[in-house]
Amino acid sequence: MKKRWFIIFPFMICIIATVANASFEFHDDRFSGIFTTENLDAIIDEYDLYPGWYWTTPPRITQDFHGNENSPGWTDTAVNKLHRNQYKSNFYGCRWYSNQVLEICPDKGGYGECFGFAQFIGYLLSGDYNAHKNWDFYYSIDKVPEGLKVGDIFRTEFKVNNALYRHSAIVYSVNDNEILFFQVSGSNYNLISISGFSDGYHQDVRNIEDLSKIPNIKICRSGLNK
Repeated sequence: MKKRWFIIFPFMICIIATVANASFEFHDDRFSGIFTTENLDAIIDEYDLYPGWYWTTPPRITQDFHGNENSPGWTDTAVNKLHRNQYKSNFYGCRWYSNQVLEICPDKGGYGECFGFAQFIGYLLSGDYNAHKNWDFYYSIDKVPEGLKVGDIFRTEFKVNNALYRHSAIVYSVNDNEILFFQVSGSNYNLISISGFSDGYHQDVRNIEDLSKIPNIKICRSGLNK
């Protein structure tokens, strides 16, 4: 019996992996290879990702990654149970997985909303499903060739007083010393914004000097973003 399980088990893993990968059918290359604010605006218009809207979707439907104007979402990890009645129930933050998209929105597990949002926008910009892992990366702003560019993913993860702060955001525009980010806040019911970098501890940080002081920075850049 042991030999039979040893042989069958890897085979079962292969079947599961094949089914999971087969369920991933999202493709959109219309915006790929164009790293400009104007292209991000086109993505915003196409997917209804307007600042002040929420990146949510109802359960039990195929994810379409569109923003929702009237229904702030919640997840088990993002919102205290006492607050749920203030928001439309059974709406969840969209989750973009590194190698697949679930057919329905999960109510727990997976990546956080800000991370998933950056993965999604990164895919639209580059065609890479896992931008956080596969793009070039740098650990300080002064190491990034030519400084921050539109389309870069700016990520940080650190602890302060035993509280963990982590956030990912897409660089939306670079104007002299002002940097604006296209981002979703999982701690704010998946609210979409174009503003300074906000990770829960830092709020609306938009100049190079202050951005450089944020701990544990990781900047991801597509090889197409020349």
